[in-house]
Amino acid sequence: MRDVVQLVRNGPSALFFEQSLDSRLISKLLFSILLTGAAQSHAQSPLNQYLDEAMMRNPALSAAGQDVEAERQRLDNLRARYYPSLSLSARISVSEGGRTIDFPAGTLLNPVYQTLNAQAVAMGQPARFPTVQNQSIPLLRPTEQDTRLQLRGPLYEPVLNQQVQAQKEALNAQEAARQQVREELTRDLQVAYWQMAQSQARIDVLKASQKALQENRRVNDALYKSGETTLDAPKRALAELLDVEVQLSDAIKQRKLAQELFNTLRFVTVDSPVELPDETLQDNTLQALTDLLRPSETEARSAPEITRLQRSLAAQTAALGAAQATYKPSLGYLIEGGYQGRDYSTGPNTGFATASVVMNWTLADGGVRNSEASRARAQLNALAARAAQVSRQLLLARSQARENLLVSLNAIPARKAQQDAAQESLRIVTRKRDAGEATQIEFLSSEQAATRARLALSAAVHQARIDHAIWQYHNRDIPELQALQGVAP
Repeated sequence: MRDVVQLVRNGPSALFFEQSLDSRLISKLLFSILLTGAAQSHAQSPLNQYLDEAMMRNPALSAAGQDVEAERQRLDNLRARYYPSLSLSARISVSEGGRTIDFPAGTLLNPVYQTLNAQAVAMGQPARFPTVQNQSIPLLRPTEQDTRLQLRGPLYEPVLNQQVQAQKEALNAQEAARQQVREELTRDLQVAYWQMAQSQARIDVLKASQKALQENRRVNDALYKSGETTLDAPKRALAELLDVEVQLSDAIKQRKLAQELFNTLRFVTVDSPVELPDETLQDNTLQALTDLLRPSETEARSAPEITRLQRSLAAQTAALGAAQATYKPSLGYLIEGGYQGRDYSTGPNTGFATASVVMNWTLADGGVRNSEASRARAQLNALAARAAQVSRQLLLARSQARENLLVSLNAIPARKAQQDAAQESLRIVTRKRDAGEATQIEFLSSEQAATRARLALSAAVHQARIDHAIWQYHNRDIPELQALQGVAP
C-alpha cells in the first residue's frame, strides 16, 4: 500500500494530488484497489471455468435447449399454414362389374326402322336402316385415371391466428424455462463447489490438529513411562486424538460427496479432480471478501419462474381466444387443374381446371366448442392462481436468502476474533507447557478451542460464499401477482 501511495504522490500529477488528496481519500482509493483485486480474483477463480464447462455438457440444460427448439419448430409449422400448399394427386383404377344403365335403343328404334325399310323395299329401293341393339352402359369404367394439381390456402382463419399467438408465448415460456434450468445449475454448482472447499478447509485444519495431538500423545506416553505423569494424561491425549480423527473422517466423507455432486452436475466422472481456491483468511482479505459478498439490490434481474408463468398465462389466454374463435366461419380457396380419362393419352376434352372459395362454418356441435372454451378458461384461472402463489414464494425465498447472507457475513469478523484469541491463548499455554508451568489439561483445552475457532472461521467464510450463491439465485425483480377473479367469455 505504501508503494502505491508513494507512486500516486510522486507521479506526473504530484502537484494536483498533493493539493486534493488527503489521507482519507487515499485510504478510500487503496481500499477500492484492494476490493477490485478481490473481485478480479473472484472472477478468475477455477469455478468460472467449471461453470462454462457444465453449461456445455450438462444433459438437463441440453434437454431444455431441445425443448425450446421443439417449440420453435411448432411455431414455424403454424406460421407455414398461412402460405398456400401445392399438391399433386394421381389415381388409376381398374374395375369390373358394378351397376349399369340400360337404354332400350333397339326396342324403341327397331320397329320404326323395320317399317321404313319395308316401304323402301316396296318402292324398289334397298333397306337403309340397320337393326339396333339395346345398350347397357356401365357406371364404372374398366380403366380410368385422374391426375390433378391442387393449390389451396386460407383466406380467413381466426383459429389459426390465435394458435400462432399462443405458440409464440409458449416459445417464450420455454425459453424462460431453459434460463431457469441454467440459473439453477449455476446455483447448484456454486453451492457444491463451496461445500467442497469448506470440507477441504476443515480437513486441513483437522490434519494440522491431528499432527499436534499426535506429538502431544507421544510426549505424554514418554512422560508416563518415565513416571513423571499419571495414566490419565496419555489416555486423555489418545481420546482427543481419536476424536479429531473421527471428525477428519467425516470431513473427508463430506468432501467426497460434494465432489461427486459437483462432477455429476459437470457431467464428468465422479472422481475427476477439482481445483479449489487457495485463500488466506487474513484481516484485509476477509474485509474485501465481506464487502464483495454483501447483498446489493441494484443487481436484481427478472425471475425466469415469473417470466415463464407470465408467458404461459399469455399463451393460455390466446388458447382461450382460439377456443372462442371456433364459433366463427373460416374461408379458404382451392384451385385444381389436370386431366382424366380412360388412359394417359391427351387430347381434346381431357383437361380440366376449377377454382373454388370454400367456407366452413360449424353451426351446431352438441356443445363441443363450449366445453373446450370452458376448459381453456378454467386452465387460465388455475395458471393465474399458481402464478400468484409462486410470486409470494419467491418473495419469501428472496427475503430469507438475504437475511441468511447477512447473518453469515456478520459471523466472519466474530469468528476471526475468536480465532485470534484462541491462537494467542494456545501460543501462551504451549510456552507454559514447555516450561512446565501449565498442565496437560490446560494444553488440550486450549488446543481444542483453537481447533474449534479455526474450523468456525473456515465454516463461516465458506458458508457466506454458499449463501451468496443462493442469494444471487433469489435476487430477482419479482412482481406481486394476483389471482384472476374471472375471465370474460
